[in-house]
Amino acid sequence: MPRKTIEIAVVDTSVFADYYLFYPGRRERHERARVVLDKLSSLNLLVYEPFLFEVELRGVLVRSIKPEQVVEIVDLVLEHVNIVEEKLIHNKAAEIALLTGCRAVDAYYIATAKHVNGILITNDGVMKRNALRVGVEAYYLLDDKDYKLLIDKLATS
Repeated sequence: MPRKTIEIAVVDTSVFADYYLFYPGRRERHERARVVLDKLSSLNLLVYEPFLFEVELRGVLVRSIKPEQVVEIVDLVLEHVNIVEEKLIHNKAAEIALLTGCRAVDAYYIATAKHVNGILITNDGVMKRNALRVGVEAYYLLDDKDYKLLIDKLATS
């Protein structure tokens, strides 16, 4: 059952990548990521990430941005998120992988949301479906209904 307000969020790397990268023809991805991350920041909501977040974000951003800029961006982002150690979520992630057949990285994001009792925000529809399958409230930003629902919830948080 969706909660009435949002206090804690786990934000998938895909959202951060879309915030920092703008591709022609993908304006909506960039805009939605910008709106959501800016809103989370302005509300001072707690954002948690699994231990592999830094490495994954570096790997995604360096495909389009110079390594020196990637380091600056990632260092800045890390000042505003809380990292959950692998030992705290490994068993949950392993269980989620068995239940859903999802990728390891997805299992860690979903396990992080379960661990902190937070919502999951993603630009990956498969991740959202798998999160819902294991009882994690999740929002897929590229789905108009999910995006509107999330924005409405953030407005009341």
